[in-house]
Amino acid sequence: MSTETSLKKKNNSYLWSFFLFNLLVFLALFFVAHFQTIVKDYRAMFTARNSGIILMPIILFIINGLLTSQQKAVLVFWKLKNPLPGSKAFSFYSDKDSRIDLFKLQSIYGTLPTDSAEQNRLWYKIYRKNNTEVSVENSHKEFLLGRDLVSITFLYIIFAGIPMLILLFSTLSIYYLLFLVIEYLILVQVAKNHGIRFVCNVLAVESAS
Repeated sequence: MSTETSLKKKNNSYLWSFFLFNLLVFLALFFVAHFQTIVKDYRAMFTARNSGIILMPIILFIINGLLTSQQKAVLVFWKLKNPLPGSKAFSFYSDKDSRIDLFKLQSIYGTLPTDSAEQNRLWYKIYRKNNTEVSVENSHKEFLLGRDLVSITFLYIIFAGIPMLILLFSTLSIYYLLFLVIEYLILVQVAKNHGIRFVCNVLAVESAS
C-alpha cells in the first residue's frame, strides 16, 4: 500500500462526516420531509462498518474517484498547468521558510531547477527519501484531507448548488449556493496552507539531515 493511500484511509472518517454534514444541510433546506429520517439514521450511517454495511467506503470511493489528483490540485491552487505545490518548491516557497538551507540543498543536488515541472520532480525525489518523517507524514495527511474537502465541496456546488439554483431560482437556493462557494473558498485557503507546509517540511527535513 502506498503512503498516500494509507494516509487517505486515515482521513476517511473526517471526509465521511463532512460529506454527511453537507448532505444534511441540503436536505434540511430543500427536502424537509426527509430531514428527520436522515438525522435519526445518522449514527447508523456513520457506524455503517460496525453493522456490516459497506456504504461508507463505497460512497467515499466513488466521490474520491470522480476527480483525479491533478484535477483536485487545480481546484486548490487554481493553476491548470503544474498545479502541484512542489512545482514552486525552490523558486518561491523555500525562500519563505527559514528552516530550509538552500545552500545545503544545492551542495547535494547541484543547481536547483526553476522550471515548474522540474522543481516538482526534484521535490518529489526528496519527498520519497523523507516520507516516513513524522512532520512530513503529518503535513502530507493534512494536505490530502484539505484537498479532498475542497473536492467534495466543489462537487456539491456542481451537483447540488447550481442545479437547485436553476430548478428553483429562489432566495433560498441563492443563499445555499453562496454558502457552498464560501465553504469552498475557505477550504481552498486551508488546503493551500497545508500544501505549502507539506512542501516546506520536506525541504526542511532534507536540509537538516
